[in-house]
Amino acid sequence: MSAPQLICLFALSLFVVGTAVAQPTESTQANKSVEEIEAIKQRAADWLTTCLGDWDAQTHMTKSEWQITCKRVSKEREQFLLETPGATSIGTKAAR
Repeated sequence: MSAPQLICLFALSLFVVGTAVAQPTESTQANKSVEEIEAIKQRAADWLTTCLGDWDAQTHMTKSEWQITCKRVSKEREQFLLETPGATSIGTKAAR
């Protein structure tokens, strides 16, 4: 194999591994009650609404770019909270 082929193969393997790790599973959500899951989803939706409202014409992003970023970050926050045992918000864990 040539060097460019090896580089592409390596990059593709990193993408596949990263994608597999980032997907939520039923077992990671199983540690949370239905109420906790709904609260997390509501918190993510509230954060998204706040983020979308924070756009200003003086920012370095267009409104469309800002919306895309807000949606991505909101989804990542929700996923983190759903997948992290004991997490009640970003940067904290529930007291045990």
